[in-house]
Amino acid sequence: MSRTIIVCQTCKMTSDEKLNENGKAGGEVLTDHLEAVLAGRDDVTIQKQDCLWACSEHCNVVLSDNERFSYLAGRFEPKREAAEAIVEWFDKHGQSKTGQVPFKQWPDEMRGHFIARLPTQTSPNKTDAS
Repeated sequence: MSRTIIVCQTCKMTSDEKLNENGKAGGEVLTDHLEAVLAGRDDVTIQKQDCLWACSEHCNVVLSDNERFSYLAGRFEPKREAAEAIVEWFDKHGQSKTGQVPFKQWPDEMRGHFIARLPTQTSPNKTDAS
C-alpha cells in the first residue's frame, strides 16, 4: 500500500501573494508544516511536485492512495493548523475501506477544501454518499 501527500511547491501563499517574507512559496511553507506533523512516521510520505495545474486555487495537495480514492484539495492557508487537519483527515481516509470519510468526521479545517475525488482502477462504480 502506498499513501502519499503530494504537495504543489509552486502554489501561492494566498490568492494574491506568491511568496512570503523569506521568499518561499505557499506550497513550500505548507510542505514544511506537513513534514513537521509527520515527523517520525513512516506510513505516509510527502512528495514535492512543481505544479499540480490547479492554479486557480492556492496551496493544493493530492491525498494519494493506490488502494482507495485519492483526493485533490486546495485553498489552504500554509499554516500548521492546515497541515494538522490534512494529516488528521488522511488518517481517517486510511482507516476506511474505500477512502471515503463521513463529512461529520472531517476536521473543520478540511471543509470547503476538496476539489476532486480521483478513483483508482479498482474503485467501486457506485459509492456511499457519506
